[in-house]
Amino acid sequence: MFIERGYASTSIRDISERLGMTKGALYYHFTAKEELLHAIVAPLLSGLHDFIEQVREAGEVQAGLVRGLVELLDANAPLVRSLSSDPAVSRSKLEGRGTGAPFADLIRILSGTSDGDALRGRCAMGLIFASVIGPPRKPGLDDTLDPVRRLTETEKQFVTAAAMAVLALPAP
Repeated sequence: MFIERGYASTSIRDISERLGMTKGALYYHFTAKEELLHAIVAPLLSGLHDFIEQVREAGEVQAGLVRGLVELLDANAPLVRSLSSDPAVSRSKLEGRGTGAPFADLIRILSGTSDGDALRGRCAMGLIFASVIGPPRKPGLDDTLDPVRRLTETEKQFVTAAAMAVLALPAP
């Protein structure tokens, strides 16, 4: 419902009715709407933290790791699309329950140490995010929205290669 209506436009009552449970039963599991949001986003945030750790362990950004990041964001495309366009979902909401949002760490890990690398890191993340959150159009049908559309294999390969080129790293 957060994806369909937006975070601010979805009430606990709406959610409980959709689930066929009372608000009290829902509040038993989630004491606030923000807590429910965090539970929904936690697997994505965990995957982003894992990516950061994998790059640190490898000692460098590698094409296979960037491809994994593209896969992770693409697998969560409707959620990423919704969160990135919902002004009611701030980073502070995503950082709840002890799991910090790793967005700044993502840029840092891709950026390296020099100023030029920092720009490359931001551009690479922008390219990946824009590819995943871009208008969810059905292939071949310019005006038909498909909110659950995911990247094709060819598109994933292209996005990975483009991000590696922006980072001035060897292509896959």
